[in-house]
Order: sequence, then structure tokens, then C-alpha cells
Amino acid sequence: MPALLVPAALAALLALAIPLLVHLARRSEARPTDFAALEWLREKPRPKSRLRFDEWPLLALRLLLVAGLALWLAQPVLPYSADSTPVVAAVPGIEAGPPADGVRAVWLAAGFPHHDKPPEPCVGAAGTAVDCPGLSTLIRQLDTELAPGVPLTLIVPEILAGLDAERLQLSRRVTWQVVDGAMPAAEMRPTTLGFELPAGSDPALRYLQAAAAALKPAGAPDLTVVVHLAPGPLPDRLRAAIGDGATLLAGPAVTGVGAGTVVWRDTDGQPLATLQRIGRGRLYRFTRPLSPAAMPVLLDPDFPRQLAAMLAPPALPTRAMARDMMPGIGAAAWPVPARDLRPWLDFALTALFLVERFLATRRRRAVSP
Repeated sequence: MPALLVPAALAALLALAIPLLVHLARRSEARPTDFAALEWLREKPRPKSRLRFDEWPLLALRLLLVAGLALWLAQPVLPYSADSTPVVAAVPGIEAGPPADGVRAVWLAAGFPHHDKPPEPCVGAAGTAVDCPGLSTLIRQLDTELAPGVPLTLIVPEILAGLDAERLQLSRRVTWQVVDGAMPAAEMRPTTLGFELPAGSDPALRYLQAAAAALKPAGAPDLTVVVHLAPGPLPDRLRAAIGDGATLLAGPAVTGVGAGTVVWRDTDGQPLATLQRIGRGRLYRFTRPLSPAAMPVLLDPDFPRQLAAMLAPPALPTRAMARDMMPGIGAAAWPVPARDLRPWLDFALTALFLVERFLATRRRRAVSP
């Protein structure tokens, strides 16, 4: 049964009086009529005036329009009739076999295509490749899209990829089937870096400027690194920014910071840069002056790639054995959304308005209200 989200909006039905008043206020056109002299006619009482509605089809359309607008404001919805068909979802790349009767079989891929159709590659709006959702994300999404109580079977290979750091917790108990096969290898996209370089004529800046130009991403960078080479204590604003999650690359003359952990060494095993975590951010610090004499690696054509490898955040493990990753129960069931009926009302009101305008402006009509 349809329901109303804003039943108080039905007070707009009082506007139904407007079309009635418009039609009552109509005045017929005065047309001269020839008649004989009234001298020989007997006087009779005048007939009493009474309410009269003309053009009933037009009046009915206008009343329907006003009533439809009031109903639109009340936001009618239709409670979603949940599909209770059991669902079997398989990871692409494995042989799941033909589904049983009365079962909806899909792939664990973007859009959850039917098992008869191969999953399409993830592409962007301009035809460029984009990151596909991970396996954990897809399983959680499928769980939320199914109505509560719908049986769900997941068919997975022995080794899973595309997992995140959180163990799967779903709103229902699932049938977890581990079969032979392997997931398609995912193409790892390297982290793109952007650099916020200070202004000045420090000779050390030209090496970082060249590295920044070589690493400049095509779009927005995944990570922006702030460079600070000025000697002396680290400014409070930069220390606060690191605590909030920023990444800073400091020169060797910066003071007031800890020793940190060595994260970059030269070919002789000598340290080139250290890492110190401050709050949610990271502070990298060169251990030598940025000059070819002190750091010959600056002249190495591979210097930008080595710098990016140091600054890129460490990748989290995304692979695990399927037997150890069976989803648990603990997530709250998502409410099944109701279906909004206003798009259908938009179509009906538009059609009524066009018919009303046709009746109101037709040539054969005697008088327009």
C-alpha cells in the first residue's frame, strides 16, 4: 500500500477551491438578441439565479492538477517489495558451474552482472581505466542491497585479493564455498605525488623541482608532500599540520625533531633520509645536504623514482587465505528503501497540464476563464 512521507502537505487540497471559484466567476459574453416589444407581455417573476459550472472536462482537469500537486508535496512512496530469491555470487576467474533453479547467480564485480555475462572492466567517464572496488567492498555492498533474510552464497578461490584491513562483518549468515581457481591479477596503480615547494633561490631546490616535474601526476595527486628546507626549528604550523595527517620533507638543517628511522640508504648502505611519525602524519628528513658532493644520488636518473618510493605510504596487505576470511555476523541490516512515486506523478501531472492547456486554448471554446 502506498504511504505518504509528509501527510501534512495534503492541506494543500484546500486549493481545490481555486478552480471552482474561477469557473463560478466566469461571465458569458453579452450577445444582442432581437425580440418583439414587451408591451403586450404579462409581467412574470424573474427566475432565481443558481450556481452553474460550465465546461466540466476542463474543470475536472484543473481539479486533478491541484490534487496531484498536493499529493506530490506529500511525497508518496511505495514500500519496497523485497525479492526473496536466493543469491549465489562468485568471484570472477573461477568455475562456479550452472546455477540451480530458483537461484539468482551473479559475479562479484562492479554492478553484480548476471553469471551469463562476463564482468566488464572498470572504466572512467572518458574511457580511462579506474580503480575497481575491492572484494571486501563488493561483498559488503551486496549484503546491503539484499533484503533481510535473503540467503546468500559466496563462491571464492583459495587465495583472496582485494581485501581491506577490516574483517568482514555482514548482516546475515552466508554460505562460504572455497573452490579451485584464482582471482584475476589486479593491476597495481602507483601512488601519484604532488610537491608543495617553498619559494626561494636555494640551489638544493632545483633537484627537488626536477623530481617534482618528473613525478607530476596527470590529475589530482594521491599525496601532497610539503617541502621545508629552511634551517632552524620546525614551525609550529607545520608540526600541527603533520599531526593532522600531512607529509613533510625536511632538510638536514631542520632542528627540534627526533632522530627517526632510516628509510633510505645509498649504495654503500649509508643513510640518506629518516622517517618520524608525528600524530597521524609523517616527517621525512634528509640526513645530508642536498648537493651532488654530499648526495651523488641527486644526479642519478633514477632519483625521482627512489624519492617517490620512499615517500609513498606503505601498501596494506590485501591477500589472505579464503579459509581464514569467512564473514562473520555483526553488521546491522540495512533498511530496504521505499520506492519514490513522485517521478511517476511528474509524468502524470505533465500530461494533465498539456491536456488542460489544449482544452483551455482551443478555438471552439466560447469564453476562457
